Amino acid sequence: STTDSRHSGASSSKSGRSSSSSRSRNKHGRSSSNKGDSNGGSRRKIHRMFRQARDLERTGQWREAASLLRDILDIDPRDAYSHLALARLEARREGRGPQVEGRRSPAREAFRVGTEQCPESVHLWQAWAVHEQSRGKDDRARELFDRALEIDGCNSYVCHAFGLMEQREGNSERAKELWERALDEGGRSTAALVCSLGELYSSSGRYEDARLLYDKHVNRVQSERETTEIYLAASWLEERHFGDINRAAELLNMALKRSPGNTRAQVALARLEGRRDSKTGKNIAAVRKRLEEACTAHTIGGKSSVRDGRLFNAWAKLEVKAGNLRKARQILKKGNREFPEDQSLLQAAGKVEERLGNFVGAREMYSSSLSVEPSAPTLVAYALLELRHPPKNRRADIGKIRRLFEEALLLDPRHGPAYNAYGNMEFQRGDADRARDVFQRGVKARCSDAASVYHGLGKLELSLGNIEEARDILRKGLKQVEMHEGMMETNHLKRAVFLAHTLGMLELNSNRVQEASEVFERGLKRHTNSSQLLLGAALCEVKLGKEDEARKFFESAVNADRKHAQAWQAWAVMEMRASHYKVAKTLLECGLKEAPEHGALWQAYATMESRRANFDVARTLFAAGVQKCPKHVPLYQGWACLELRGGNYDRAKVLVSEALTRDKKQGLGWLVS
Repeated sequence: STTDSRHSGASSSKSGRSSSSSRSRNKHGRSSSNKGDSNGGSRRKIHRMFRQARDLERTGQWREAASLLRDILDIDPRDAYSHLALARLEARREGRGPQVEGRRSPAREAFRVGTEQCPESVHLWQAWAVHEQSRGKDDRARELFDRALEIDGCNSYVCHAFGLMEQREGNSERAKELWERALDEGGRSTAALVCSLGELYSSSGRYEDARLLYDKHVNRVQSERETTEIYLAASWLEERHFGDINRAAELLNMALKRSPGNTRAQVALARLEGRRDSKTGKNIAAVRKRLEEACTAHTIGGKSSVRDGRLFNAWAKLEVKAGNLRKARQILKKGNREFPEDQSLLQAAGKVEERLGNFVGAREMYSSSLSVEPSAPTLVAYALLELRHPPKNRRADIGKIRRLFEEALLLDPRHGPAYNAYGNMEFQRGDADRARDVFQRGVKARCSDAASVYHGLGKLELSLGNIEEARDILRKGLKQVEMHEGMMETNHLKRAVFLAHTLGMLELNSNRVQEASEVFERGLKRHTNSSQLLLGAALCEVKLGKEDEARKFFESAVNADRKHAQAWQAWAVMEMRASHYKVAKTLLECGLKEAPEHGALWQAYATMESRRANFDVARTLFAAGVQKCPKHVPLYQGWACLELRGGNYDRAKVLVSEALTRDKKQGLGWLVS
């Protein structure tokens, strides 16, 4: 829909302004040269005023921008582009969600006036329909979409937006009809339309149809950027559904041949080459090497320069995941020198500074990012910084934090992580009702990242002991996720896994083992390599007493993610209970090699040795665990218990004090004391 918004704006500009000019010519016939000069000057003035209005909007001066757009419409009441810009700006100022009955809607009024003045502007009708749909008025939105299609029955942008609404409502067949109509009956091919239809085909198992669709339209779109989007979708299809990683790489190279400086394709190719070697553990090195080469060589393919900071961002994220924060800082500094106007690089730099403990520097980076271009992710990051690390000698300014979250939701009313972070903050402050209200707003907004919102709301109800309510919410969330999974970004898919995992663990902890097993099985059909879901399936088999089946799932889980400490621990505990101590020891040592800072692994290993009367070994393991994981309170408690049983009361007392110093709310610490 973002792609369509840009194109619809451009199309509106042409249709709105050219129609106004043609009406002037039709009415007056041939104008005198002086009159022509006057019209030309007026149009130049309107263009200049419009650019000023958009600049004001980008910097958050929305009231001033709206006033300037009204001034344009006083000069030319039939400028469709300005009507569209004003109506959209008023919609942003109103926010999303149900309209309060009886309250005047400036956005709705702006759309009404615009369509009266420019009744043939397809994009005004389309934008009005999208606005009504965002307010929950689906029937009214359908009327407006139908009005737009009366003007242009195959308009790609209208069909795409209309289809997205129908798809979100579960009417996938109607969405397919609209998208196929636009592509088959003379509508313009756009990447958004082609990719949406291809993803719909994929989600219904029509993989060959999706492949043919991409191949047919990849050369029909009108820009390098759109061509690249289709190549990316086709590559994803080849890798995920056909298992042809070589063909996937070939498609990405074709995208780069057409658009040599496209950073999205560069990042995708680097990650794809990393996945080729994932089983040998060389994937990170392969991705790092390609990203470093792409960032270092300022000209890619000999045709055009790297166009934005996405490559630097991807490289920095890789280093962050590997724990190389200072390396990531250096990469982002270099990226910021090359692309000082890339707000995403500044936001990423802020996150790195925050993780390094430089909170003042993080604030500066977030502020710089927002001054370049306000964005919901940056506002959320800024809000969380203010919550977790308020300025020195001050308490967190909850009012300011709420304003940051609300501004993020004003910019992007469907930004799931904003609702999640906002709701969690309110719950941690003890205001469950306010938290629930935030999450429910997210559900009503039909977030693009539905899993994030449903997961947050489900966890809230679980924390309050509302098990049935939580179960119902998580099931609804999974249904939404499965409906739109074909269109999800990678990060959204990861959060969808958490949703399935939470529901499965809820069923397992409720002793509904069969239901839990079904949840994990269904999740694994969609996410075959998810370590979390494989672990959940293994725990179900343990509960059913099927140890051999459990071992298969445990092995798959640790192979899918070697650093998944909980999987190593749970597998070792099962073997320990079966008196397979050598196997358990090997598993725990493997887990500690991969995740040496996971306190529970040290505790499990030390506890096993303690129970086998290897007290010196256990003591050594507790000491090593405390050194590696000084904040893991159960290590101190377990060690104190060991010393108590050995009669070393003074040592035990010191350890209990250490535990309580770190967390006075740990009940076991007081019991041991």
